[in-house]
Amino acid sequence: MTASTAPTVADSRGSGLSLLARVPRAVWPLLAFIVLFGIGGLIRPNLVSVDSLIGTATFAIILSIASFGQTIAVIQAGIDLSVPNTIGFAALAFLTLVGPLGPVGAFVAALAAGALIGFFNGAVISKLGLTPIVTTIAMNGLLFGVILLAFNFSELTVTPDFVIAITSAKISLLGLSMPAVLPLGLALMVVLQLVLSFTGWGRSLFVVGSAAETARLAGLPVDRIRITGYMLSGLLAAFAGIVIVGYYQQASATMGASYLLSSVAAVVVGGASIFGGRGSVVGTVGGALVLGQVSTLVTVLNLGANIQQLIYGAIILVVISLYGRRRAA
Repeated sequence: MTASTAPTVADSRGSGLSLLARVPRAVWPLLAFIVLFGIGGLIRPNLVSVDSLIGTATFAIILSIASFGQTIAVIQAGIDLSVPNTIGFAALAFLTLVGPLGPVGAFVAALAAGALIGFFNGAVISKLGLTPIVTTIAMNGLLFGVILLAFNFSELTVTPDFVIAITSAKISLLGLSMPAVLPLGLALMVVLQLVLSFTGWGRSLFVVGSAAETARLAGLPVDRIRITGYMLSGLLAAFAGIVIVGYYQQASATMGASYLLSSVAAVVVGGASIFGGRGSVVGTVGGALVLGQVSTLVTVLNLGANIQQLIYGAIILVVISLYGRRRAA
């Protein structure tokens, strides 16, 4: 009797694992967010409210916008540690150029600067063979020096109205009042996910991240794909800088510093493999929601920003360790 039932138990376990394996990776961070949101409600019941949810979602969407470029870099088996000071440089360049070029001209110029920074990152990595970590962290340091030398911070205090209108201005959607940055970020997520899923360039990005040499032998222009991937990463980081200026209506030399660790954490928590070939911007939004709720809990428990960064670092280590074990297996 025991012998006859053993295969049935094993089969049921196997089928259960099979069902779990079919769940899209982007769903897991959303489930984790729901659990953390419930925990927050147990700690402080007034956290379970629409206003609290919108507040956390707003924090998460700003982090997501800052992390979308990182997602592109990670999918192609790279990383972009120049995101923090690309954010700062683009934001300060935008505010500086508003006078001579006007808001729209300054906006375009700042985005172009971000794309150019990404081009240099991609070209050095692809053509000179330097590792992404070394290249992008060096670029981050270089940009910080340029920021300190090139900008007069005392004069950069006025944020153009049109940027405020698309970021911090309150709008009504489905009967709910929310900052304009929320639907803006979600619209950007949809566009980027469509590009990654349904364009030849998007699909080739995953192929390069999974097996670059195989992709090269198959005739794909690997270097060009990598360079354009880093250009898009730089452009998205620059856009994030403008969004952050519009939402918080202030800029500083270190305004992007907090996004160094959190942008990587949002990507890996969102299901991207740090080894490349897997990831999605939808997952990144889910990862940012998890980190947003962690930030809320840290604030509620009065643990401080240092503990928040410690938690982010621990999350990255745990997730990367799990991916490393799966890859070895």
